[in-house]
Amino acid sequence: MTFPKQIRNLIEAFERLPGVGAKTAERLAFYLLHVPETEIKKFGEAVLGLKEGIKYCSVCKNITDSEICAICSDSARDMATICVVESALDVFSLEKLGKYHGRYHVLHGVINPLANIGPEELYIDALLE
Repeated sequence: MTFPKQIRNLIEAFERLPGVGAKTAERLAFYLLHVPETEIKKFGEAVLGLKEGIKYCSVCKNITDSEICAICSDSARDMATICVVESALDVFSLEKLGKYHGRYHVLHGVINPLANIGPEELYIDALLE
């Protein structure tokens, strides 16, 4: 017996997320069957809002909801030190530690010749500016 099409589609969508396998995707899909429709709508709006409301800081390429992120706007930061990181998640992880007080530059990836990802696919030029 196979799942109805709507459940299969949702399971497949969840499986495309990193770290979500078939069993977890099934559990999430069946969990959502019992969630009130208002909560499902809030969830969907939150996912859509992620793409609509988040942009890259014009200075460091960190994620933000404004033109310049809070870190780049902070005059108390050490402007002479830049920590280059792979992803915005790295910035948040380092900030949780509370030990680094410089600025960041987010590349949004790593150079990977096997995947045809070179410096031009990353934000390296913005770092040099």
